[in-house]
Amino acid sequence: MNWPDAEINAIENRDDLALYLTGLAAKIRDGRLSVANPSTDTFVDSAGRWTMSMDSFFKNVMKEPAPETPDWAMIAAIFRAALVYE
Repeated sequence: MNWPDAEINAIENRDDLALYLTGLAAKIRDGRLSVANPSTDTFVDSAGRWTMSMDSFFKNVMKEPAPETPDWAMIAAIFRAALVYE
């Protein structure tokens, strides 16, 4: 899959995902990434909503259907989208 975010595109395994997530947290802490969903409940809700509606993302952005089975990169994409999706 060719994600529009190069960092997500580079995620191939669990270790890559772990490094991505800890890096994402660092970016939020030091202000390099502003988030729309700073509390746990809004983040989790947003992740669920994005996951439910990701068919549209895949159709319009990825130009392919959403995969039935997620990979490590898709998990990273859900986290990233949940931070900014309102």
